[in-house]
Amino acid sequence: MKARTVGRWFVAGTALVAAVMAMSPVIRAESQDGKVQKARRTLISISSLDQMTRLPGELGPLPPVPIPASNPQTAAKVELGKMLFFDPRLSANDHWACSTCHSPSFGYGDGLPRSLGFGDEKELGRHSPTIINVAYNSSQFWDGRAATMEDQAVGPIVASREMNSNPQQMIGEITDIPYYNTKFKEVFGGPPNMKNVGMAIAAFERTIVTGESKFDKYAKGDKKILTEQEKRGLILFVSKAACTQCHNGPNFTDSSFHNLGVPQEGPNAVDLGRFEVTKDPKDKGAFKVPGLRSIAMSPPYMHTGVFGTLEEVVKFYNQGGGASPDKSPKILKLNMNDAEQKDLVAFLKTLTGELPEVIPPQLPPRS
Repeated sequence: MKARTVGRWFVAGTALVAAVMAMSPVIRAESQDGKVQKARRTLISISSLDQMTRLPGELGPLPPVPIPASNPQTAAKVELGKMLFFDPRLSANDHWACSTCHSPSFGYGDGLPRSLGFGDEKELGRHSPTIINVAYNSSQFWDGRAATMEDQAVGPIVASREMNSNPQQMIGEITDIPYYNTKFKEVFGGPPNMKNVGMAIAAFERTIVTGESKFDKYAKGDKKILTEQEKRGLILFVSKAACTQCHNGPNFTDSSFHNLGVPQEGPNAVDLGRFEVTKDPKDKGAFKVPGLRSIAMSPPYMHTGVFGTLEEVVKFYNQGGGASPDKSPKILKLNMNDAEQKDLVAFLKTLTGELPEVIPPQLPPRS
């Protein structure tokens, strides 16, 4: 079958879309929608895609992992952080570890729509996000409440509905474990404390980064590595579907927050998301734009885990998201046909890269 263009029409570019979105608020919603759809219409062929030396949306291979000067990376620190990551003794009942909700077996999530809470194991309000490539995030958690990975690492340890630890008791317990007492002195020059626990776990999490994907090989010049369907999906991603409005850059996210009108499921009747952090009305119901690398490895999706497959996610976006008075103006109907939706999913799967092999360690004895 001859190479065909995706659908008929495509986005001229995210800058043009942004310009249309910024137009006067007096424009009627129907008129604004029409203008945005017009901005999305330009023709891109597979041939012209293959000739591009620079992809739209600054898409491309990942740069080196950013390492903060305040927490330099060392092999010993990473190994200590790995041990802590898998150790349930960081929780109040010796049952919950970081790896309970961020398991390598489930793409560093837990495979559940919403995580289970401490003690009674009742469902929590949000889906456990993957930690794959979180080293590139500018903030952590669905609502961005943690500015650093170090803060993110200790947050669940003391959260009452997660690991529920009393910091003093937990630090006392791991200090009494000879391995930890020795390793903390080797790595940090002193006994365990909450700050250093967070630094060690963050150091380990910075190693959970995807390797080279089919997309990366294509972006580096191997124009035969992607199938025609996958290339059509890439064209849709940067054009008609307008994914690069938010899912841009090497990690396929701009780390912004948006209300998509995602159906609210689970024990929370309402979840105000980013608003609870900023108290800014425009952030009501807004949640972080996740990175898309290796996204096929960590279903279900969205902050409520409401969608079990990428096909469902694409269908949701194609219909213009869900109903919400605070929905982002960037979320509009995409008018993709069934074949185009399949093409887009095929492209998303090319973002899967090999992860470093992580085998749960044998935990050190108490004495």
